Amino acid sequence: MNSRICSVKAQHIQQQWNQPSTQVGSGNDIRSSHNGLLTIFYGSLEKAARFGWLNAGRTLVDKTYLSILWQSVGLPSIGVDFTRMASDLDAFIRTELEPRWDEFDHLNHYENQSLATELTETAAEQVFGSGYQEQCASWLLFFLCPQLPLFPMNDELADIIANRLQEPVTDSYQAYQLQCRRLFSHMLPDLHNPPPVASYGTEREQQVINQMLKGTDWWQRHCFISQLPE
Repeated sequence: MNSRICSVKAQHIQQQWNQPSTQVGSGNDIRSSHNGLLTIFYGSLEKAARFGWLNAGRTLVDKTYLSILWQSVGLPSIGVDFTRMASDLDAFIRTELEPRWDEFDHLNHYENQSLATELTETAAEQVFGSGYQEQCASWLLFFLCPQLPLFPMNDELADIIANRLQEPVTDSYQAYQLQCRRLFSHMLPDLHNPPPVASYGTEREQQVINQMLKGTDWWQRHCFISQLPE
């Protein structure tokens, strides 16, 4: 992609960082911005980890947050209500994420890639009830576990990435993840804009998001995915 076009798109993506999604309610819910989504998903787990994963009997991620995510990124209806989804997500977090949470920052590149694929496949089954729901799982984990090298998936992105690589389109998340990684590595020199600064949430929540953005490549992956559609 032309570096000037990449730069223009990156500037637009940065401007969108704190803007609520027009697909949610009246378009004024700041939780639906990318800053907001990271705070209500990743921020919720980071806080839970600091307090021993205790949440007074409530789910760690509220059903309202799942509804906001669904609307913000345009996920399809899958026939599972958000109350059940929140409950199943809670079980997934406690069995799959809680025991590994402190390890995420210490795994090597290949271990992280393998774990990202494994968790996406597991979440599709455990949270959404079907291995065919890897796309939904990838978007959820993209905001829930930004420490992991995840790329969110939908049909449009899968088509674009396969076409750029001149390869067959895949519906397997594992294959899609590998395609994304190759194209991402090729485009990385043009994804050089610095991460934004969090402005949503409490001072502590903003610090958590800012620290994560500085310590991971989530912002570069986000820019990569966002720049692909023409």
